[in-house]
Amino acid sequence: MKKKIKLDAYERDILKNFGKGKKLKNEKAAIAMLVQAAKNYVAEKKSVTIRIANGDLEAMRLKAQKMGVPYQTYINIVIHQDAVRLH
Repeated sequence: MKKKIKLDAYERDILKNFGKGKKLKNEKAAIAMLVQAAKNYVAEKKSVTIRIANGDLEAMRLKAQKMGVPYQTYINIVIHQDAVRLH
């Protein structure tokens, strides 16, 4: 059985615009929410090893730097957002 996740209007806006290059209404609040969401999942995570192209990793590091979070956290946010879309 699929677990249905209820999103509020703000979260739906983030999900709708994620990756589209659009600015969110309150970008600082969105970043804070994403950082908190990443922190909330830390205790439930497994360590994995992946191979990633140098250019892709550098792009992820730059995006993470712009958000003010460690690149591993940013990668985890991206993976989590994609996983939520599968539900």
